[in-house]
Amino acid sequence: MSDYHVAVFGGGSVGLCLATSFVAAGARVSLLVRQNAIEALRQAPITVSGLLGDHTALPERITLCDAADPSDEVLKSDMLILTTKAYDVEAALLPFAAAETCPPVLLLQNGMGSEEIARRVLGPDTPVYSSAMMIGMERHGPASMEVTAQSSPILCGPLLGDDIGPIRNLLDIAEGGFVPMALDDAIRETISFKLLFNSCMNPTGAITKKSYGELLQNSHSRDVIIGLADETLAAFAAGYDYRPADNGKHYVDEVLSPIIFPRAVSHHSSMFQDLQSGRKTEIDFLNGAICRLSRSVGLKATRHENIMQLIKACEPDSKL
Repeated sequence: MSDYHVAVFGGGSVGLCLATSFVAAGARVSLLVRQNAIEALRQAPITVSGLLGDHTALPERITLCDAADPSDEVLKSDMLILTTKAYDVEAALLPFAAAETCPPVLLLQNGMGSEEIARRVLGPDTPVYSSAMMIGMERHGPASMEVTAQSSPILCGPLLGDDIGPIRNLLDIAEGGFVPMALDDAIRETISFKLLFNSCMNPTGAITKKSYGELLQNSHSRDVIIGLADETLAAFAAGYDYRPADNGKHYVDEVLSPIIFPRAVSHHSSMFQDLQSGRKTEIDFLNGAICRLSRSVGLKATRHENIMQLIKACEPDSKL
């Protein structure tokens, strides 16, 4: 077993999958979850199935910790991988901010905005790394999940300009696992590209309850996606001088469709899964990020504003 110590924060499908992958890589792994989940995870192995193969992590290979009270060992780990929802980043990191030491942090949230939250909470001395994850997962039980879509490695990089040494060390260890991860020298463009994908597909799929393939095969949902992409591309061009497609139709026909078919045709978005489970969504960090960027460059994002309202109307406790 390697001396490299990875602390994975979050007991959802992504957190459990990454913990299992780093166990396979031979790393020491701590898994930070809610107190009420610890006992259940001690009783049975974590199992991962699907596109990345079948894998198991026995309970004795993972140190389980209370996410609200990180141990001294976790505080001294080589990397903290945060897999919470974007709206939980601040609360998750507050115990680390209060401690004398804090490991470098790799963020695995959708959209944009979590890196600024992490920097504000932890201060300038803790390295913060961002990522773009184009791997879809669906959970089948407390410790069982299936990888249902995968179009690239988890791409990682220092969006805020931190030294790349700690993230390189993590990625060297990750090579021994089954979840592909890689350093990305153009992480802002990659995150923007993923934001374009997620802001088009996730809310549309959540509202219509359609899989990715069904969304593109239906003319009405396809038109919604084209309209959302038009606004996103205009905002990226004005705000970042970045335009990965000429317009929404070009994006859907020439860029998006080859991603979906055949690799993710049956996948349902995480936002759909959130609404089905009665959970809050990350809409403020997806379409909300497009709205904020559009306003900052003097553009309107009416389609994004409208679909945000529809998603929020479907969220729990959405009362006046």
